Amino acid sequence: MGAVVEVSYFNSFLLKDVGKLQSSTNYESNGLWPSLPWDPDGFPTFPLLANSSSSFPYEWYVEESRIRGGFNNTSTELGPRAFLSENNDDEKVLQSTLIYSGLFNSSTDVNNTNVFSVADNITRSLDPRYGNIQFIHARDTDLTVFQQSRISRALIDKDALYTQTGTSNVVAINSVIGTIVPYEGDYGISDQPESFAYYGFRRYFSDVNRGAIMRLSRDGLSEISSFGMSDFFRDKLGEINNRPTTFTVVVNITSVSGATAVVDDVSNLTLGMQLVFNTALVLYLTNINSSTKTITCSNTITGTEPTSVTASMAVKDKILGGWDAHNKNYVLSIQRANPNPSTDYGYETLNFDDSIKGWVSFFTYKPTQVNSLKNIYYTFDNLDLYKHYSSQARNTFYNTQSSSKIEFVFNNNPSVQKVFSTVNYEGYSGWKASAVVSDETGADSNVFYNDSTNIIKSYDEGLYTDPLTGQPQRAGFNRKENLYVANLINNSSVMPGEIVFGNKISGVKGYFLTVTLETDSTTDLNGPKELFSVGSRFVRSS
Repeated sequence: MGAVVEVSYFNSFLLKDVGKLQSSTNYESNGLWPSLPWDPDGFPTFPLLANSSSSFPYEWYVEESRIRGGFNNTSTELGPRAFLSENNDDEKVLQSTLIYSGLFNSSTDVNNTNVFSVADNITRSLDPRYGNIQFIHARDTDLTVFQQSRISRALIDKDALYTQTGTSNVVAINSVIGTIVPYEGDYGISDQPESFAYYGFRRYFSDVNRGAIMRLSRDGLSEISSFGMSDFFRDKLGEINNRPTTFTVVVNITSVSGATAVVDDVSNLTLGMQLVFNTALVLYLTNINSSTKTITCSNTITGTEPTSVTASMAVKDKILGGWDAHNKNYVLSIQRANPNPSTDYGYETLNFDDSIKGWVSFFTYKPTQVNSLKNIYYTFDNLDLYKHYSSQARNTFYNTQSSSKIEFVFNNNPSVQKVFSTVNYEGYSGWKASAVVSDETGADSNVFYNDSTNIIKSYDEGLYTDPLTGQPQRAGFNRKENLYVANLINNSSVMPGEIVFGNKISGVKGYFLTVTLETDSTTDLNGPKELFSVGSRFVRSS
């Protein structure tokens, strides 16, 4: 219940002595209050301007209820009135509680968005055992609340009444937020609300604490990371660190002009980084131009022209999610703040297709933001906006050309030792085999061996002229019966006890064979390169 606390004074008025300053040392006072000599010690004063000064001598704040203190003068409104709900007015942080304000109606000029009446029931608390509220998403007349370890649905402008059989009936109520109903399954969004994306009635997000990528749809919660990728996400999400770490990178400077500098590499730079030039000048990174490798600082780069700059920032790992409206895919980018350059690039960007219930492909770009507008898919690279699926060359992301790779595993009759003699594919020209490797074979002293071949060139890149016959020959894939076929020539090193090895052996020995097909860098760069099927011929090893 509210309480009224009385205050000691009424409204404040600033009074100035009406005396005249005759000189720096002579001051003639004519001030009266009212009809009586002014006594600076006889009335209450406030801290500001309470004492005399050389500029404004005898200046005070006083409290009065009537203008000029007259007996029958106009009365002013009372001063501050405090309405307290409790004696303890300390700040409270309720991280698992929802609160809503008053109404906003533009047609009637009613704006009560800053009104939080303690007399009304305007809060809804969730179970704090499931962590803080990380994200809220409104859809239709429901509010989906994402805690760290629980997903719940809050009814808006309605409530649910449960019968003895456990069924619920929705009824209208006066409160804004009704009953909060949790979804089945102990899943949450952990500390990565940036992984959220939605399309239609489907919502996607990550749960790092459980090593899962989730989908919330009309059938409830589903763990889409289990569709052939459970091991991958278990390992990658286990590397995510929610605590900020200081990331430092040193880049070389080519030239300096004012507040801008041209550097040799901008791939590891992020807006807001602290820049240290010549160990003394400290500036901040305000702009990055990836195409020209130009950075802009918060101020002019002064002093001796630097040859390098140290950039640092306290960052944390993040999982960025977004919706690709062009292909109707959920795009996910797992980004580590401080990667190990010797083992990875620090990120994995891939997409999920709900129509096939599977993860489609990995991508070579690392987006800062992901979004779609009018069926066009856009991503940001820092401040640079890029439109995907445009007329530019395929496999070109952020002005960097890359190749497509697909890895196949041939494992027919897994218990039979085989010799793989050929590899073939049906599709477009322009594919090469960048890696052909058999499974590892154990040996003494924990040394493992496997067979492999050299790179098998594509149909066009493998063309050469035989110096003896002058006829064109193919050193890689050749066409045969509507297939592109290549023989496998062994190039492995000698193993203990082997008499014949290397290119003297035709074929690759092993229980299974891993083949990586990759697009080349010359064949129809802007055109499509499709693969319809890939196969291999093998015989039983003797």
